[in-house]
Amino acid sequence: MRKLLNANFARLWKDKAFWCNAAVVLIVSLAESLQGSGSAQNMMAMGYMVTLDDYFYNNANMMGLFYAIFVSLFLGTEYSDGTIRNKLLIGHRRGAVYAASFLTCLCAGAVLILIWMIGSLPGLFLVGKLEMGITGFAVYLLIALGFTAALISLFTLIASLSDNKALTVVFCLGAWLVLLLCASGVYDRLCEPELQSGVMLTVDGLQTMAPEPNPLYVSGAMRRLLECVLDFLPTGQTLQMSNNEITLPARELIFSWLFTFGTCAAGLLAFRRKDIK
Repeated sequence: MRKLLNANFARLWKDKAFWCNAAVVLIVSLAESLQGSGSAQNMMAMGYMVTLDDYFYNNANMMGLFYAIFVSLFLGTEYSDGTIRNKLLIGHRRGAVYAASFLTCLCAGAVLILIWMIGSLPGLFLVGKLEMGITGFAVYLLIALGFTAALISLFTLIASLSDNKALTVVFCLGAWLVLLLCASGVYDRLCEPELQSGVMLTVDGLQTMAPEPNPLYVSGAMRRLLECVLDFLPTGQTLQMSNNEITLPARELIFSWLFTFGTCAAGLLAFRRKDIK
């Protein structure tokens, strides 16, 4: 395992896809930070109370895209170059090869998180400190590491079972997009108000109608189920973090590690049975 990790990290250090991803993450984070800080300053000038917390994590929802691109290219190259086959031919176990691939990509994901946070630093000087404090920031950082591990475990599973690098990129991006759409759909239903009121045009002008029950509002057991689904999906966690709406961090961390363990176990079982040419 140690030799596999050393070889993977040596290749990671020279990998153009990783450094291109890192550069794009930094640029996007800086752009999001400057745009968010500008919006915050305008809102404060109009008398609204806003904090850096409302803008600092805006880039969270895009991190899955960067993970999908990096993992698919990094691990896809191992198949196209015959690296996976050579590792097995010299005696490395499939479990060790799979674990080394996941851990390498996870470390790369942690570096991308660090770059994302560095790119968000201008907000500290333009808006002010985070109101959530050091403890809140640490909790959000742990959640970011959790959904990073979950997404990378899924992309590692896909990349380890696909022989074609181009298809691997398509499958990883498709998986991320499907999870994002599912999370967005659940989030939108949970955001439906319990009561709704409309506006009616009368002879006296526009008048607000009395609030009525919203048929799209979800309550009871179904609402609790949808909340669990949103917390379980790593894209649901990124969506909540980007909106600064994380309320149950402990549950989200538990779900992240359950998702990671499940996908890693499934990927390892499938990789052991895969016919590698």
